[in-house]
Amino acid sequence: MIAVEETFASQRRRSIAIYAVIVLALTVSAVASAWQGVAVISDIRMQDRVASVIKQSDALLLAIEDAETGQRGFLLTGDEKYLQPYFEGKRVAARAVGDLIDSVHTLSQFAALRAIQRDMRDKLDELDQTVRLEREGHHEEALAIVRSDAGKESMDRLRSGIGRFVADCEARRSTALTDSRRRVQATEYAFIALLLGVAGLLAFTASMQAKAYKGVIRGTKRMSRDALRDSLTGLPNRRDLARRLEKLRADDGTAQQPVTALFIDLDGFKAINDKLGHAVGDALLRAVSESLKRVTRLGDLVARVGGDEFVVIAPGLASPSVIEKLCERLMAEIRVLASSYGGVGLSIGVATQSGAGFVAEELLQKADNAMYVAKRSGGGYHFDAGLNSCSRS
Repeated sequence: MIAVEETFASQRRRSIAIYAVIVLALTVSAVASAWQGVAVISDIRMQDRVASVIKQSDALLLAIEDAETGQRGFLLTGDEKYLQPYFEGKRVAARAVGDLIDSVHTLSQFAALRAIQRDMRDKLDELDQTVRLEREGHHEEALAIVRSDAGKESMDRLRSGIGRFVADCEARRSTALTDSRRRVQATEYAFIALLLGVAGLLAFTASMQAKAYKGVIRGTKRMSRDALRDSLTGLPNRRDLARRLEKLRADDGTAQQPVTALFIDLDGFKAINDKLGHAVGDALLRAVSESLKRVTRLGDLVARVGGDEFVVIAPGLASPSVIEKLCERLMAEIRVLASSYGGVGLSIGVATQSGAGFVAEELLQKADNAMYVAKRSGGGYHFDAGLNSCSRS
């Protein structure tokens, strides 16, 4: 009996040891696979970014060349139809260099792009000057600038800078590709080890499936939440706004009180975005979203519905005077940001419907229309005509 017990005990210890080894191997393989997988995905994303940057670089150079072609055609013929590719090339070049600056992630690339941007500015200044002189009738002066080779020198620097930048991107892409191949091979070995570990843990399959199922459910819920959120500010997006308005309309408590919509447009945003860059513009939008949340009440809904457009849904505001105070607080809060971002303000359109069966689309459309009235008046707020119409800039 003792021998049997000792045999069972020994077998139990052996089994535990085997399971421990299998679990350890499985854990190591899983961690290695996950680490390699994340690294490979990162390399692939980097390759995609590099490909996009190279495409944008080519677009930038082509746009400058188009602008130069239009300028030369105008100087040779005096026909302003050649200015169409000139202006279009300038527009595309400005957009391309902005996209490039937003796309890079290293200080060296950023510095290279700043140099390219300076060379591009020098070239465009030369083109602008010659076009202006030609339009003013100073043909020989315009040709003298062209013959001075200043434009050629800036164009040569631009081509050289873009060439070096693209070469650096190509080198990064090649390194990432080599790294991806090496990691994929390492992942294959880790996957073989993982399969060996799984073979020893078949007894735990049911438990693992249950955990995996729970993970899928959590992931699905997280994806559903993400689909209803603005990725930049974390505020509800237009889709979530519509969903919440429908829920608010169906709420019995809402039928007893009015529902007010404030359609808000951020004045001065485009100028800040164009002058200081998208990163500063994004920071401004995040700051505005935090300001709106600070001013509104706990039960109010703040959503971002467009680039620089926000909506506030405020149930239960009793009178236009109360709404005016809310608008004043919103504008005062945003004015604080002017010290950091320059001239920013709000144009606010206000519309109200009774809570009993209000129509969300109609409410938002009226607020939107009122906002455009406020914007045409230089900012401030404007009430929909059905709300004892009033405005303030």
